[in-house]
Amino acid sequence: MGHEVTDGSGGTGGGLDGVGSLPSGATVHVYDHVYRLVRHAMLSRQLAPGTRVVEAALADQLQVSRTPVRDALRRLEGDGLLERVGSSLTVATFDAGETEDVFLVRLVLDRLAAELAAGRNQAADWEPLRDQARSLGPVVEQWGTGSYQFSEAHDELHGAIYRMAFAPKVAGMLNSRLMGLVEIAGGLSYRDGSREPVVAQHLELIEAMAGGDPARARAAVDDHVRTARESAAQLH
Repeated sequence: MGHEVTDGSGGTGGGLDGVGSLPSGATVHVYDHVYRLVRHAMLSRQLAPGTRVVEAALADQLQVSRTPVRDALRRLEGDGLLERVGSSLTVATFDAGETEDVFLVRLVLDRLAAELAAGRNQAADWEPLRDQARSLGPVVEQWGTGSYQFSEAHDELHGAIYRMAFAPKVAGMLNSRLMGLVEIAGGLSYRDGSREPVVAQHLELIEAMAGGDPARARAAVDDHVRTARESAAQLH
């Protein structure tokens, strides 16, 4: 029998107790935060596969109205991260084949982004990205690699690479249609207690792209995604 998300006052466990309410000073719409927060809880196994997710209890726990929760759950069901069992929604399981396919798609997208970014930017353009990579360090120290805060910072860094690689309209299309899959791959790769040197890994990737050699950038992506895929295999 699966777990159930409760309001924290009792019940079967498996809820969002380790996540808490939405971050203060949210810079995106409540619906987006609910979607990303619950998605992170599922990918990091704070919400285990088989957990029954109840809209009203989740809204209570996140201290938001039911409308953004309903919209977020509908989107997560569309993503395949929630599945309907009768009238209930439960957290879906990622099997090994599905996880492998996620990383295959990420590899193709990240290779193209790295090759284009390497050839389309000047030396000065890379310093803000280096700063973003370095800023992962304090996030890891304060919150850990399995945290929602790290997940958001990590997704923003990779999103910035895509914005450097593609024309603005195309980057926007990718963000709304495909970046979620890249972010899912990232979410599958990190858990609290991970010893991955995340700052060094991302700086190495950035330096390969900043060198202006598409072949070197592609090779760096191959190493980066392989490490992420191996971490995901160990965690799941």
